[in-house]
Amino acid sequence: MSFKKKFLFFSVSKIVHQKNPFQFSFAILLFFFLSSQIFSRTLEVHEGESIQKAIDSLEKGDTVKVYPGVYNEFLFVDKTHFTLSGVIVNGKWPVLDGVGKLNDGVIGSGANFLIENFHIKNYKANGVMTQGAGNIIMRKLIVENTGIYGIYPTMGTNVVVEDTVSLGIADAAIYIGMCHNVDVRRNEVYGSVIGIEIENSTNVLIEGNTVYDNSAGIVAFALPGLPLKKVENVIIRKNFIFDNNHRNFAEPGALVAGVPPGIGIGVMAGDEVTIEGNIIRRNSFAGIGIGDNNLLPNSKSPDPDVEPNPDRNKVLENVFIDNGKRKWNDIISWLFYVIRIIFSGNPIPESPNGGKVGIFPEGYDVVASGKGKDNCLISPDSVTKIGTSSYGICKPTDTTEKIKTMIGDPKLGESKSDARELGKQVFGAVCSGCHSMTLRTVGPPIKEIQEKYKKDVYGVVSFASMPKKVREGFIEMPSQKYLGNEKLTAVANYILNLKDEGAKGVAK
Repeated sequence: MSFKKKFLFFSVSKIVHQKNPFQFSFAILLFFFLSSQIFSRTLEVHEGESIQKAIDSLEKGDTVKVYPGVYNEFLFVDKTHFTLSGVIVNGKWPVLDGVGKLNDGVIGSGANFLIENFHIKNYKANGVMTQGAGNIIMRKLIVENTGIYGIYPTMGTNVVVEDTVSLGIADAAIYIGMCHNVDVRRNEVYGSVIGIEIENSTNVLIEGNTVYDNSAGIVAFALPGLPLKKVENVIIRKNFIFDNNHRNFAEPGALVAGVPPGIGIGVMAGDEVTIEGNIIRRNSFAGIGIGDNNLLPNSKSPDPDVEPNPDRNKVLENVFIDNGKRKWNDIISWLFYVIRIIFSGNPIPESPNGGKVGIFPEGYDVVASGKGKDNCLISPDSVTKIGTSSYGICKPTDTTEKIKTMIGDPKLGESKSDARELGKQVFGAVCSGCHSMTLRTVGPPIKEIQEKYKKDVYGVVSFASMPKKVREGFIEMPSQKYLGNEKLTAVANYILNLKDEGAKGVAK
């Protein structure tokens, strides 16, 4: 490892030689106030050295530069104003490889974190995850075969995901979970169950992405039983969304195992989602699907704070080509989906006309269901559609072209989300991506955890620190030991003492 210091020089010699004590004291105070910038450091890491040791040795405002090579590490960055930057040399990238044994590639929990220029692959849980942190930039990453999620910011404010490639993910290649003020732009996502998922998040711009060969391309879901209660103000614009007909290979019983293959864009219980300027082609079930939270099997759970219907959504000018048409491979993917749903014991989703979707439903450019209000299509006669009889006609002035970004004031991202109490904060930032109160998403519902452990806080902490696979149909939980005993104990107490009350206990 080698250090490079960045110095910001200023002279105090003139003041020191003056006899004015106030000026001298001011100079000393100014020196210490600026010291974090004056002595910010850059530490270089080369193949064979430890990236985590470099991270641990640095402080706020510092940078780690990682040179090409293969690094079999899990990286935890619990520092603010920190940069983790790969260095690409002659086309060779630094590679983080979990070799199918490590759970997570990178977890960041400090505000103002930037990560760039890494190839991250072969982890069991997540590629890059941020937890309750704001002012986050994740860019120029290749994320491949990293388990549940590829790029996964959760409970953050002011998040940018740009210029990345993600593939081979068993849930969502890019997953925006319970975040505010997000830009997801110019990414390529393919070969996953879901390409880009927006879940219980607000103020999100999804623009300029290439999304193909997933089971579903881009989805915006409002799920019950989570700390944040809605999807609202989402723009899905100028994306190329095609051939999202991949076989759904999610873990059986997980919520996303109920996502039908063949969806270009899906909106479930989302409000104020605007879909504009996209090219949507050859998605075999629906170019765009909009519905309530009956859209997926087992996605409905009592939560009085989640309004279950899609409202005020707008389908503006888009290009639709050959949606709703199935090739032989698409038929195989659909049959695989139906068989898995039947054997899981879940009902087949309802169709727009109130009956069952059936084994071979017809496909359309736009498929709508549920009892939403004030939804509209700008040119209903130009598309094939079903279930849109209650939709109005959008106005030409409804365009989103004046909105360039959703990123807000940096001050909003400085503090961790919902930090009123430690257990609640850790649950929202870490646990809620896999656990809701009564609904199985990835892991078991909280109610089942409460029934198993009663008031045994130590039992929860022990299992979270050293988990093992105990149930068929569930993935093995990744170890949360890195959180430390204080946070684990706080979140275990929080989980075991949550009240159901129609899922209100999960947090407002």
